[in-house]
Amino acid sequence: MYQGPWLTIEIKTPLSTLKQLILHANNIAYGYKKVYVAGFGQSAPCEINVLCPLGNGWQNERNSVALGISGDGTVTFSGSLIMNTCNTNRPFFLTANHVYEEATPVRNVTGWRFTFQAWSPTCTPSQNSDGVTYNGSTLRANYSGSDFCLVELNSTPPANSGINYSGWSRANIAPPSGVSISHPRGDVMKIASFNQPPTQQTFLGSNDWNVIWANGTVEPGSSGGPLYNNDHRIIGQVHGGNPSTICNANDNAFFGRFDLSWAGGGTNSTRLSNWLDPNNTGAMTTNTTNVSALINPNLSLSITGNSSFCSGASNYTVNGVPAGANVTWTSSNAYIGAVSPNGNPATVTKGGGYGNVTITATVGGSCFTNNIVSKTIAIGPPDTTNITFAQPAGQPCLPSNSPTRFVILNSGGTTTPIEVASAASNTIVAASPGGGNTTVTVPNFWVSLSSGSSAYIKVRLQNSCGWSDWKYLTIPPCSGSFSFAVYPNPATNTITIQQKEKTGATINEVSIFDQLGNLKKRSKYSASTKQAQMNIANLMTGVYFIEISSGQNKERQQLIIQK
Repeated sequence: MYQGPWLTIEIKTPLSTLKQLILHANNIAYGYKKVYVAGFGQSAPCEINVLCPLGNGWQNERNSVALGISGDGTVTFSGSLIMNTCNTNRPFFLTANHVYEEATPVRNVTGWRFTFQAWSPTCTPSQNSDGVTYNGSTLRANYSGSDFCLVELNSTPPANSGINYSGWSRANIAPPSGVSISHPRGDVMKIASFNQPPTQQTFLGSNDWNVIWANGTVEPGSSGGPLYNNDHRIIGQVHGGNPSTICNANDNAFFGRFDLSWAGGGTNSTRLSNWLDPNNTGAMTTNTTNVSALINPNLSLSITGNSSFCSGASNYTVNGVPAGANVTWTSSNAYIGAVSPNGNPATVTKGGGYGNVTITATVGGSCFTNNIVSKTIAIGPPDTTNITFAQPAGQPCLPSNSPTRFVILNSGGTTTPIEVASAASNTIVAASPGGGNTTVTVPNFWVSLSSGSSAYIKVRLQNSCGWSDWKYLTIPPCSGSFSFAVYPNPATNTITIQQKEKTGATINEVSIFDQLGNLKKRSKYSASTKQAQMNIANLMTGVYFIEISSGQNKERQQLIIQK
């Protein structure tokens, strides 16, 4: 939250994606008064600041408690971050179900705001506080039978925030003493204490602890605030009280019972156990813990193992997997390299093909959100998927029949050792125009060819496992030098081959080849054909080359088929 009538949002993005930027603001709450602590000075005179002597010894717990503000900014409530048995920094926040049911907009926690450390820096006189605010949450569980609501904050408190997670006890035991910490009427953080065991009582349909106060009290806005036993563990959260007795003797309040919330309504969405003890350890208690001592559920992972292998199999291990997490694996191309079994480590076994394979490990489990890490492995000879060509002096095409220099590119891979060879009637020369070589072993080369056709070359790479298959590439004539137009391109089911005006070329035969030079389709036409259609519905998605013959000359163009 920010004070004042203006808010400036600054976004940094690469210039190339600037036009794609769209800002969505799904909720804005505009207050007519200071909203860091919305009700400063409005709580009852018997309320006690948490930094007063009564709060001595409760420093850890007060760092768990937050002032909550509803999505439209009109309702305040209280609650606390709460520990889980996984010891992970997963920001579960316990508050009251009636807050979820009644705060506007009702049953919608996405716009809730949580301000921690919002206490007066002095016991008296009371002073306002800014605190530290986190925006947004997700509902995890709620249950009216013990008036609890558990949400998960959208933001995880950083390790240096000073924020704690409160411990809890799920024992059905009335403690001899304890405290409640909350934000009555949205005021700065207050503390109230009791020194006689609470009793069990039904209040507005909820099974509650009935607490008689010795010092302080709770008020509207305290709803959801934690009730701690004398061991500093949560045993409930504020449900309600009797406003007519505020600051009077025997003032009391009701708290939904944590021991009953544990099993709640018997489902994951109506109980605490699924979220706070996901591995079903059976723990009866946890202790208040600083966020710096907790495990980040967003793990820092890496995969170790060979970056390449030629045959057989190779083992791979995910580093950074905590105890209790499980690991599942997938392969981007199981035909080339299959990965198994699930677990850590796993084995990648070479299949019938070769090339680059990306293996992906997903680390998850009850205590951790899914964390994903990947590694790309070269299996067998080099992968030629990313092989392309470029013309250093301009666009990758042949401007005329004179020799033209090109370079082979391989994004993410090497181009040595390499062979570039002629796959048609063109001449390939390594160093300079002239000569008659048809094969070179450097990525820089010159091409010249006879009039009326495209340069049709093939490329292969070598590594310690051997040579790859040839990859075929067409270097087309530059714009305007084609005798025929082919459209649409990309195509789906049918293409049209049409004579360009003033070229005088006619269509005699049309052939389609895949990138390995395999003939996939061929059609013949009468000698005077100027326009023809060809059905390609049976060809799969991919890059092909279409060769158009006019009887005496041929030209090749690249054709992309998309389904």
